[in-house]
Amino acid sequence: MRRGILTIMMGLAAALVAYCCVYALGTATPRRMMRSGLPELAWLRQEFNLTQEEYSRVTQLHANYLGKCRERCMQIEKLGVRLSKALTETREVTQEIESILQERAQTRALCQVEMLRHFFDVSRTMPPDQGDRYLAWVRENTCLREQPMDHGDGPSAAAVPPVH
Repeated sequence: MRRGILTIMMGLAAALVAYCCVYALGTATPRRMMRSGLPELAWLRQEFNLTQEEYSRVTQLHANYLGKCRERCMQIEKLGVRLSKALTETREVTQEIESILQERAQTRALCQVEMLRHFFDVSRTMPPDQGDRYLAWVRENTCLREQPMDHGDGPSAAAVPPVH
């Protein structure tokens, strides 16, 4: 009986050690990226094989863009708060609501234009083939790729494969 329990305990200990080893090896790269100075850009360096010089230029572009991006996000958030407040005070579309919606749409459009400029700037810091691959990633994975509204009269947007 003791021998059976000891065998089970040794097996569990071996399984635990094996799990920890596999986990440590499998997550080494993401953990290293998270410890880098700019974890949000570390994946970019690895995925697109950037040299130190290219990565430094991307880092500078990112720093220059981030402040403006935050300002626009705060503007959009403030407009959202104003819209929510206006919507609680009425049961119809007022001139104020229409104005807030238009201003928010214009701010979002400006945000997307600036974001696209930033993406193009970043792509130009890379070798042409990597820049093209980066822009393809941007088209598929950012808010610039609009998702259609599901009106319930066809396949859902989630079921439609992305166009490449």
